[in-house]
Amino acid sequence: MPTESNWFDALEIGSECDERFVDCAKTPALERLNSALSGISNLKGNYKVARANPQWHALIYIIDGELNLRTRSAHHNITKSHLVCLPAYQPFVMELKATHLDMVWFHLDVSEKWNDSVKGRPDAEFCEYNQQIYHLLSMIYYEPDTSLQIPAFTQLDNYIAKSLQVHQTRSQESQRIWQLQQALEQRLHYNWTVESMSEIANYSPPHLHRLFQQHFGKSPLQYLIHLRMERAKYLLTQSNWSIEQIGEQVGYSDVFNFSKRFKKSVSIAPGHYRKQFS
Repeated sequence: MPTESNWFDALEIGSECDERFVDCAKTPALERLNSALSGISNLKGNYKVARANPQWHALIYIIDGELNLRTRSAHHNITKSHLVCLPAYQPFVMELKATHLDMVWFHLDVSEKWNDSVKGRPDAEFCEYNQQIYHLLSMIYYEPDTSLQIPAFTQLDNYIAKSLQVHQTRSQESQRIWQLQQALEQRLHYNWTVESMSEIANYSPPHLHRLFQQHFGKSPLQYLIHLRMERAKYLLTQSNWSIEQIGEQVGYSDVFNFSKRFKKSVSIAPGHYRKQFS
């Protein structure tokens, strides 16, 4: 780790890296955030940023991949769903650790608005609002009409404030279960097994089973079925898709198996459910 006397400034961004900058010139609403510059980074290959004496606070929301971070206090490998907080005037070095890294970042003015929020925070902590912040800043970046940026900015401001609330801290166990929940909901069509779930949560199948019983009163596969049936009920009443298409969307390639599972879980056949509740 660099010593106090040899921290340095560096900026290395390889040709495979993609960075979109959001600044006050194009997004006047950012002035309300006291942020002169922010951005969305999708990084591959060579990436390294170091600052010996940064004149701004930085918030970095890791969406996917892994970031290697060195500060005065520690050396971290930071993964997705984490918030990195770098106070002004404190040196750091950060590099791409995995094959890719997706993140959203904000340079924040040294001001009353941010000084207390940033002071004393850990270098990195779990954050469940990264995806919302990523999509909102992307929406702001691609919206040329500044008046239409304002609603998205209001939501962005709220999510950043939520991400800095102390009570959002989760245990490591809770973090892993939350991340697995997100993966299941995003890919209900996937052929999930207890083993594939265990790989994401980084727990053995028996331990994952015990945790799901504690958190949800269901086994991992029972919980997956619950999510699939909830999505199926929504699609049956809110879309014109066929029952076969809905079954495929929630992981059943055979419409007979889907109908059988739905009736067992909901106590009514999919077609009758659609007629009754549409």
